[in-house]
Amino acid sequence: MKASRTVYVIAAWAFVIGVLVQVFFAGMTAVAGRWGWDNHISLGHFLAVPLLVMLITAYVGKLSGHMKRLTWLLFGVYVLQADVLIFLRASAPVLSAFHPVMALIDFALGLMLAQQAMAIVRADKTAAAPQSQPESIPGD
Repeated sequence: MKASRTVYVIAAWAFVIGVLVQVFFAGMTAVAGRWGWDNHISLGHFLAVPLLVMLITAYVGKLSGHMKRLTWLLFGVYVLQADVLIFLRASAPVLSAFHPVMALIDFALGLMLAQQAMAIVRADKTAAAPQSQPESIPGD
């Protein structure tokens, strides 16, 4: 259980860092004009991996219902952003424009989950650490 919570933390931070790199890749394409969209698209699809790991380890690690729901929400936002909105460019361009806005939500939810999971893992370590008791001094 503790190991799966640690894996959750790693996956959550990987997702958050991945979103930051995604924004950089978009900037390299849209602002700097240096790259095509291939890097952005590939990393965007790869970000499903840490999310799936988070979903699995949320249950194996017996995280709270609140964290499970937020993880599912993050997954839903990701799917909406990566697999729905972006493909509406021609038919519904205004809806498609929410694609980068959803990245902000991805980042915020991912960061919140990573921080909450880290607090849980730290609390697990503190609870598991043997409490040091001062030795009694003879004659006291």
